[in-house]
Amino acid sequence: MKNRLAMLLWATDPAQPHLCATPFFHAATAAAMDIEVEMYFTSRSVKLLAAGVAAALPSGPRQRDTVYAFMQRASEMGVKFYACPQAMEEHAVAQADFVREVTGVAGAAAFLGRCMDESWVTITY
Repeated sequence: MKNRLAMLLWATDPAQPHLCATPFFHAATAAAMDIEVEMYFTSRSVKLLAAGVAAALPSGPRQRDTVYAFMQRASEMGVKFYACPQAMEEHAVAQADFVREVTGVAGAAAFLGRCMDESWVTITY
């Protein structure tokens, strides 16, 4: 069984908060299974990395938790978060805006490198 997972958040849009918690739930679950997990934020998903955005989003209609709470759990499990520099520029998200859980900036080449590496499994949300 492979033990490395790279996740691309492409359609995970803060405008649709009910779709935003699942990738973090899956990432935390994989990390709990001793799987190395990296999450790559592209398109509008990069906005989730700006302070206050995910904290203001309920994870579902019952509003039991925020999307940020799911992000925090994943981070606490060791999941790494990478922001796409082109998405940051397009959606006006600066590194100074990042929540503390962000690992760094990495773009298409980093994710595609994971896709081409046989030791990684990739999934897109």
